[in-house]
Amino acid sequence: MPTGAVQSSRSGRVFQIVVLLGMVALALALPLAVRHRFEGVWIPSTSMAPTLLVGDYVLMDKAAHWRSRGDLVVFTDPSDASETLVKRIVGLGGEEIVVQAQGVYINCEPADGCRPLAEPYADFSDEVRAGREVGPVQIPPGAVFVMADNRNAGEDSRHWGPVAQTQIIGRPVWIYWSSDAEGHTRWSRIGLRVR
Repeated sequence: MPTGAVQSSRSGRVFQIVVLLGMVALALALPLAVRHRFEGVWIPSTSMAPTLLVGDYVLMDKAAHWRSRGDLVVFTDPSDASETLVKRIVGLGGEEIVVQAQGVYINCEPADGCRPLAEPYADFSDEVRAGREVGPVQIPPGAVFVMADNRNAGEDSRHWGPVAQTQIIGRPVWIYWSSDAEGHTRWSRIGLRVR
């Protein structure tokens, strides 16, 4: 066998081994990378209904750092650091907020004749269990004021104050599984983008 053929055969095997090792490394690293960026979150309560229902499993993007009014966020529960919550941002750092009746007012008071925020996601159909009027509250820089979509049932910043942005873990992106209390799959909710 000519010397060139032996070297070509060896270099071909070395290349195959390098490619194989690269594929194995990628196969091992990919789940870790995905887990580092995404995480599943189970919705245990009605506080975010009708946007999120009890039994929804949502994919949270931990790299989503844009946070603006109307965004849903997952954060560490201010009263129990071992729990996470999902709520909607309604107030931003540096703003003053007033919550009165069914209205949220930013940098103005209802008595002054200003208009409340337009909140098409806010739901008041549940019986009042946790509703509360607050304000004026000055939201510190580096914090947000969050509220449940189900305003009558969910505890939120009206109860424990603004949430520091350092407590925000990520943003729910889409529903990857959903089942009702009897365990029946809610097929129509699977794959819905969370907004």
